[in-house]
Amino acid sequence: MTSGPGGLNSKHGPALDLPGRFMMLAMLMLAVVALVSPWAYRWLIEGFYAPRLLAFVHLNTLGVIAAVLMGASYQLVPVVLQTPIASVRFGRLSFWFYLLGIVLFLLGLFEHWRPGLAIGASFVFSALLIYLAIMAITLRRAPSSDVVSWHIAVSLFGLAGGIGAGLLLALNKGAGFLETATFRVLAAHATAMLAGWVIIMLNGVAYRLVGMFTLSEDRLWHRVASAELAFSAAGAWMLAGGLLFEAPRWLLVVGSLGIVGGQALFGAQLIHLYRVRRRRGFDIHIQFALAAIASGLLGSALLVGGLVAGRSIDAPVWIAVGWLAISGVAITAIQGFFYKISTFLVWLHRYAPIAGRGPVPRLEDLYDRRIAKAGWAFWVAGLASSLVAILISNRSLATAAGIAALAGLGCFLANVGRIAAHARPSTASNEYSARIRFPGTGKEGQVS
Repeated sequence: MTSGPGGLNSKHGPALDLPGRFMMLAMLMLAVVALVSPWAYRWLIEGFYAPRLLAFVHLNTLGVIAAVLMGASYQLVPVVLQTPIASVRFGRLSFWFYLLGIVLFLLGLFEHWRPGLAIGASFVFSALLIYLAIMAITLRRAPSSDVVSWHIAVSLFGLAGGIGAGLLLALNKGAGFLETATFRVLAAHATAMLAGWVIIMLNGVAYRLVGMFTLSEDRLWHRVASAELAFSAAGAWMLAGGLLFEAPRWLLVVGSLGIVGGQALFGAQLIHLYRVRRRRGFDIHIQFALAAIASGLLGSALLVGGLVAGRSIDAPVWIAVGWLAISGVAITAIQGFFYKISTFLVWLHRYAPIAGRGPVPRLEDLYDRRIAKAGWAFWVAGLASSLVAILISNRSLATAAGIAALAGLGCFLANVGRIAAHARPSTASNEYSARIRFPGTGKEGQVS
């Protein structure tokens, strides 16, 4: 285990409090998602512009996904680019803007509270603009670039487009000036944020993280990664622009096929990296990553099918596509990578200073494997059930899916708590003078 240039903790990374506060916010919001899921999953049967469903969707997207991406970007981008972040001070400022904004924005959506919605949206957009500026300046200062940094750069354009469309929607809540164009702007906003920012950012980050954690960085297919980026970006922008400007259906189909091609190439790349990995043994993040890949392929295939079939704007298939992107791809991938990122950073913070002077735990000893496996099984079952419930409009099945999601996220958050507990010095003796055993593993602590 190293902390050199290829790791998460290089000299270019900021103080851990910057990404840490975004990650903590995301985990708190994920806990809220888990608690409300048995009731909120029934809202997926309603129209996608229903206020309660919009609030739940934004709890997932802004509360969890965006918070994780911002925190991960602040930590990973300087490491990938080998250049310090443009401004840690403004990064911390973006967090406080984001925290205040997300609370007011979600309350405004759920309670139909227009002042809270307007003020919250302003703070959220301000935070995202600060983040966007910091990332853009950091990218511009980088001495070189690779396929991962290009993914980050291209994803920022998707974020900028999504911010613009989202601002229009927030202002429209009170004024109603968009009139019949509201649904088109909403569809373009969702496409830019999910396909243009989240998916492309996650793909780029995955190339670096999977390569690093499996010791297969040198086996990355760079041409395939570049082709994936081209397909993903072109498809996202063609689809978002086509939805916004009422382009003919064939153009929307071409854009959706680009997204399918990007997801297929991304899936092939990750499966290749897992097959040639040099670090073997149990790795829970692989199970989550494969589930995310399957969700991405299924969601993009449903997108193409819905467009080819000419489904109406209120058809359940569109909610299914959005839900697969949000829950199936992003939330699933976040759980898998969080197991790796959090254990790595906690190990470096807590155990790296005493490694070599006594026994220390392995990364997988920081959490309970059985709980992790159970969490994956519950989560995938809830995801599959929710998809069927959406497509057949079955509220009872949606409730069951929400209960399964609660169980899955509960297992994940329980392990997050176990990992966080290791950051406290009280979790073991100061010098590890006596060998210790870790609950649930039956193994003595040592570095792998």
